[in-house]
This record gives sequence, structure tokens and C-alpha cells, in this order.
Amino acid sequence: MGSLINNILGNDKNALQMGNEVIVMDMLSGTKAAASAYLTAALESATPELKAMYSSSVNEMLKAHSELTNLAVEKKWYKPYDKPEQQLADVYKQSVSICDKQD
Repeated sequence: MGSLINNILGNDKNALQMGNEVIVMDMLSGTKAAASAYLTAALESATPELKAMYSSSVNEMLKAHSELTNLAVEKKWYKPYDKPEQQLADVYKQSVSICDKQD
């Protein structure tokens, strides 16, 4: 339990770094889902005013997603140009590391 408290309080720099990465990746997923929902709403809208409002929201989500992606690439949390095999190996290594810390 002590390590959980340390992680929350930020006493473990690696855990804090991992926490930031997880937060950004969750935010990327959230903006992707929101953009999809706004796009669907824009396509299904009955009035031009609603279409414009939802389209504006789609554009905001796209901009947020782009900025978050740039941050993740800059911090090397997301490596879109690596070979798929390397990306899979990195994710596997990261998941094993997380599971080991929980034991």
C-alpha cells in the first residue's frame, strides 16, 4: 500500500511518468470517441444550425487529438513510425512491467 501512496503523491518518478503517459493515451482515446460521436451527430442533424455546431465540435476534437498526438510522439510515449512488430513488443514489455509492479 505504501507504493500506491507514493505513486499518488508522486514520490516515484517512474510511476509519475507512467501515469502521465496513461493519462495522455486515455485522453487520445476520449478525443477520438468524442470526434466520432460529433461526426455522427453532424451527419444525422436535421438543421443547418445543428450541423454547424457539431461540425465545429468535430474540428475542436481533431485539433485536441492532433496536439495530444504530437505531445505523445515528442515524449516517445507513442511511436507511430516503428515497425508493427516493434510496437507490439514495446506494448508487451510495458504490460509485463506493469503486472510485475502490481505483484
